[in-house]
Amino acid sequence: MTIATPLATAARSLTALALGLMLVSCASGDRQSRDYIEPSADFANMKVAVLPFENLTNYPNAGRIAAGLMTTELYDRGVFELQEESETRRTLAQMKIDPDNLTSVAAAQQAAGLLEVDAVVVGSVSEFGYQQGLREEPVVGLNARLVEAATGTVLWASSHSALGGGYLERGSLNATAQRVVSAMVAPLADR
Repeated sequence: MTIATPLATAARSLTALALGLMLVSCASGDRQSRDYIEPSADFANMKVAVLPFENLTNYPNAGRIAAGLMTTELYDRGVFELQEESETRRTLAQMKIDPDNLTSVAAAQQAAGLLEVDAVVVGSVSEFGYQQGLREEPVVGLNARLVEAATGTVLWASSHSALGGGYLERGSLNATAQRVVSAMVAPLADR
């Protein structure tokens, strides 16, 4: 039988504490965010269309996936009256408008007028895939803006990214993207 010395007990305690802190910090994932809301913006009774996001990644359809998640989150939070996604895509196709060319404020403003909505959400996907490290981790980076049809004013802008779920949680790419979109929309819903 060995007797634990105070030094050995302290070393074990510090090791356990360090390991616990490392696991907790890894569990939350690495996240970055920036948000802006126009102080004078009035979102009450605003009809909004979410346009397909520009895909800046190699992941196929990442822009449509991100726009779909954004639409679902906005429906869930009840922030705006939303134009149905299929109606938006149909109108853009009829007008022969390439959704990848709608990221500028002027193009977004023009699209909002053609869609007969008060504003549009435009965005881009800067990261969408898996990052190699000790193990594969999902990584998602999204940027979005709400552009008012009448004035071209950017009423809301958000840029968020997240890396995986950490060691205590095995996150999927879709779950990571949902967390990013939820964090992006939260300031709108809290307003």
